[in-house]
Amino acid sequence: MEMQAILTGLQYGTMKSGGDGRRLLFPEGREGWHERKSSPEFVRKLNEFRSIGDRLLKEPIETIPFRLYKLYDTTGDREQFQKVYFERRRRLDVFAVLSLADGDPRYVEALEDTIWAICGEYTWCLPAHLGGNSLRVTEKANHRETIDLFNAETALYLCEIVHLLEDVLPELVVYRAREEARSRVLDPYLSASTAYWWETTDMNWAAVCAGSVGAAAMYLIQDDDALYPILRRVADTLDCFVGGFTDDGACLEGILYWNYGFGFYAGFAELLRQRTGGRIDLMKREKIKNIALFQQKCYLYGNAVLSYSDSSQTYDYHPGLTHYLKSRYEELEIPERQYEAGILGDNCFRWLFVIRNLVWNNLSDAGSGLRDADYYLQDAQILVSRRTIGTRKTAFSAKGGHNGEPHNHNDVGSFIYLVDGEQLLADPGSGVYSKQYFGDARYSLIYTGSHGHSVPIVEGAYQLAGMQHRATIHSAIITDAADEYVMDIAGAYSCPKLLSLIRHFRFDKRSGALRLEDRYSFSECPSGLTERFVTFFDPVVMRDGTVRIKGSRGTGIQLTYDPEQLVLSVIREPFIHGNEGKEWLYCIDLQLRVPKTDAAIVVEVSLDDG
Repeated sequence: MEMQAILTGLQYGTMKSGGDGRRLLFPEGREGWHERKSSPEFVRKLNEFRSIGDRLLKEPIETIPFRLYKLYDTTGDREQFQKVYFERRRRLDVFAVLSLADGDPRYVEALEDTIWAICGEYTWCLPAHLGGNSLRVTEKANHRETIDLFNAETALYLCEIVHLLEDVLPELVVYRAREEARSRVLDPYLSASTAYWWETTDMNWAAVCAGSVGAAAMYLIQDDDALYPILRRVADTLDCFVGGFTDDGACLEGILYWNYGFGFYAGFAELLRQRTGGRIDLMKREKIKNIALFQQKCYLYGNAVLSYSDSSQTYDYHPGLTHYLKSRYEELEIPERQYEAGILGDNCFRWLFVIRNLVWNNLSDAGSGLRDADYYLQDAQILVSRRTIGTRKTAFSAKGGHNGEPHNHNDVGSFIYLVDGEQLLADPGSGVYSKQYFGDARYSLIYTGSHGHSVPIVEGAYQLAGMQHRATIHSAIITDAADEYVMDIAGAYSCPKLLSLIRHFRFDKRSGALRLEDRYSFSECPSGLTERFVTFFDPVVMRDGTVRIKGSRGTGIQLTYDPEQLVLSVIREPFIHGNEGKEWLYCIDLQLRVPKTDAAIVVEVSLDDG
C-alpha cells in the first residue's frame, strides 16, 4: 500500500474508531505487567529500574539554571545544559515504569513531581536547536512554542504517560501535562502560517517531530473529525521521511539515526493502527520492509556496526523496536541478547524506546545472532561483507556515495576492515557535537573532514562537501570467493588536472586478505599524492614496507606497501579527549615519492598471526 492510498483512506474516514478512539491506544503499555513478571529476564530489568529509582528518591530534582541554558550561544557548549535536561527525562522514565509495574506510592509521588517540574521548564527545546537565537526575545523567537525534536518528544512522553496512569495520578497533574503539551506543541503546529522546515525534510527530524506531534494528538483529541487533518499533515511529512531512504532501505545517516527516526515512525504507525482498529497500517509497504532490514545489514560482528556519517562504531540494538519489526517481517534477524541496549536506551532517555523495550520485547526469543552475509546497497553505494575465517570474525565494508548526505562526512571511498569486533582500519564515526560541529567550520574538523578518513589526499587537498562531490561506481561483484568493489572517486576532489582516481577493493573471503589499488590519472604532473589510512590503534612499523596494527583483543593485521614507491609517516591526531579507545586517531600516510601523470598504488592488508 503506497502512502497516497493511505492518505486517501484517511480522507474517506477509514480512521473512524467509533466512540473515544483514545481508549484503543497502547494497551500493551497498560496490560500484561503481571504476566511478564514470570520471566526472569523481565524481573531482572525491573530490578534495575528499582535500583535506579530508589537512588533517585534520595536525590532532588536538579534545577536548570540560566548559566547552563546560555552556554550554547555564548561558548558553543551544549553538553552541560543537556546533562541536566536529560537527567529529568531519566527520572520521568524510571518513575513512570515503576508506577506502572509496582504502583508504589513513593514512585507515583516522585513521578508527579517530575512531571510538574518538566511542565515548568522555560522551553522543552534544546538551545542548540533554536538557531542561535536562544537568548533573543523577538516576535519570532517564541522559545516555548518552537517545535524541535525534544519539544515534540516531551509532549508525546507526557501524553502517553498520563494516558497510561490517568487513574493513578492526581487530576491536576494529568490536566497540566496535557495542557502544556497542547499549548507548546499541538496549538503552534495547527496555527503555523507556514510549514515547519522539518515537514519537508527527508531525515530523522521529519519522523521524530511529525510522529511525536501526531501521536500526542491521538492521545489528546477524542473527535476523529478533528484529528483527521492533523494526521493527514503528519502522514505527508512521514512520506518525506520515507523518501529519504534509498529504495534498498539504507539510511544514509547511519544506524543510530535509523533507530531514532524509524523508531518514531514505527511507534506512530502502531498507534495509528490501534486508533483505527487496524484499518490503517503504515508498515505495509515493501520499502518499509527494506528499511526495517537495514539494521542487520549494518552489523559487522558482535555490536560493531558501520560507522559512516555521524554513527558510532558500536551499537546496542533496541529490543522493543527490533522484536516489533520481527513480528512484522519474518526475514529480520535479531542479534544476540547480550547486545541489547540498556534499560534506559541511550543518554537522551527517550520514553518511547524505554517503555517499548519492555513491552514489545519478545522475551522468548533470545536472538540467534547474525549469519555471515554479503550485502550491496546499490542506491546507497555501500558494500558490506561479514565472514568467519577459522576462529576469527572478519568484516569489510566500503562506501561510495556523495558528500552531501544527511549528517555528512567527507568520506567518499572510505572503508572499514574489522577483526573480532574491532575496526583495525576505521571509519571513525561521529565526533563531539558542538556549535562548530554543525557550523561553517564543520569540515575543518578531524571527525568530519576527509583528512580523518581512509581516503587519498590529492596535491595536499582534501575532499569537498556537496552532492556534486561523489563517486561513480564501476562495479560491485560478490562471489563465494571474494568481493570486489570498483569506483572512481575523483569527483570528490576539486582538482582540475585530476582526470580519474579509480579505487579498487578486493576482499578475499577465504583468507581475509584485502587488496586496495588506487589508479590515478592527471592531465599534467601533480605536486603530490598521499594515501591515508586511519586507525584508533597505535601502529608499529615492523620493517620497511610493513606496518602492524594490533587491536586490544590481541588480533592484528599487517599493512604492506612498496617502500621504493611510497614514503611512510604516522601522525597522531587528538580525537575525543577522555574517551578510552578514541582519544587519538592515528593517520598512516604513504606519500608517492615521484608523482607522475599516471600512477598505480597497491596496499595489501592481511591477518597477522604474530
